[in-house]
Amino acid sequence: MSQDKKREREAEKAKRCFGGPRFFLAALIVVVVCSFIVWRAVFIDSRSIDERLAAIDAELAIPDAENAAVFYRRFFTDPNNAAALDDLSDLSPSAYREAWTDDEYPELATKLDKHHAFIRTLLDISQMKEARFPVNAYPDPGSWRALSDMRRVLFVLSWAAANDLAEGRADAAFSKFRCQMNLARHFSQQPGTYHKTIGTAFESTVYWNIRMAVMQDTTTPEQLRSLESIIEIPMDTGEGHAKLTAMIDRLIHQKEKSKMSIVERVKQLWLGPKSRRKQEQVRRKIRLRLKGTRRAIQILLALRRHKERTGVWPETLEQIEPKLPEEILIDPQNNVPFAYKLRGDSFVFYSKGPNGKDEGGTSSGAADDYPIWPRKIQTSPAGNIPEQ
Repeated sequence: MSQDKKREREAEKAKRCFGGPRFFLAALIVVVVCSFIVWRAVFIDSRSIDERLAAIDAELAIPDAENAAVFYRRFFTDPNNAAALDDLSDLSPSAYREAWTDDEYPELATKLDKHHAFIRTLLDISQMKEARFPVNAYPDPGSWRALSDMRRVLFVLSWAAANDLAEGRADAAFSKFRCQMNLARHFSQQPGTYHKTIGTAFESTVYWNIRMAVMQDTTTPEQLRSLESIIEIPMDTGEGHAKLTAMIDRLIHQKEKSKMSIVERVKQLWLGPKSRRKQEQVRRKIRLRLKGTRRAIQILLALRRHKERTGVWPETLEQIEPKLPEEILIDPQNNVPFAYKLRGDSFVFYSKGPNGKDEGGTSSGAADDYPIWPRKIQTSPAGNIPEQ
């Protein structure tokens, strides 16, 4: 009898050990840990961020002979070209310049003529079909300064084109506008947001330069068509590789984060989501403004063609509407029409900005209008355009 009771006690003890809450909890922990190890091994890429970015580069690679980015790098790392860019960019400090003559800036005019081959080579490279820059947004120390060099080139081209226009070399000016637009196109072809943002800024610069050429009295109908062909150069909107863009942006963010101090990481953890939402809002605003600018230049071309046909500017935008797609007259920033008003023997033409309110073409104070033509719109203190 005592043996039976002993066996019963041992069976009860085993049941408590292997069938009780503690056993199930321990088993659950083991299962979870093992599952996590298997999941991590199967689904998590154990490579470093640089290795994963390098793998993306390899996947997207195109032959060097077809890659404009390779030729840009060779061009800018050539000491002679670097010296020429330094020589020119010292005298062309901004992205915009109204038409200027040799007499106004004789030193720059002389240098532009001296460095003609430098600009010619750039024009040739920009005509290549594709460019593939490294997806890592931040080059290693000592490598070529891609963004800085391209930005300075953009400025030099703007000033050179403005000189061409003033000196009657319209076709030479247009070739430089086309080069700028192709630079924008090459950056738009990159999958990461960083490079696409640069492309957006470059594209915007070209539109404002073209605006100046459209309004030149000497510009012929054939030249208007040439300008139109420049704004028709297709940009890569990125719709085909949204997932890849998100992955690259995430990896670059992780790389930035890995270099932060603990305090900065905590701050990022707290403020990061809000900061990213704000950045996306800013990027969306920039995209809509660029889209609006593209439409505005198309309208400006239509206005100029109306003037060529009739000898006068139209009284309203509705007079040119039949010549344009219906949506072109609507500003995508606010979904209301652009503002156009005759003013003497000319006109004012402007966007009403994100708020959609007509504030006379001014952006002072709380107003957010911005002018398309002329570049600066004279208004009264109340924001009204003075009559002439």
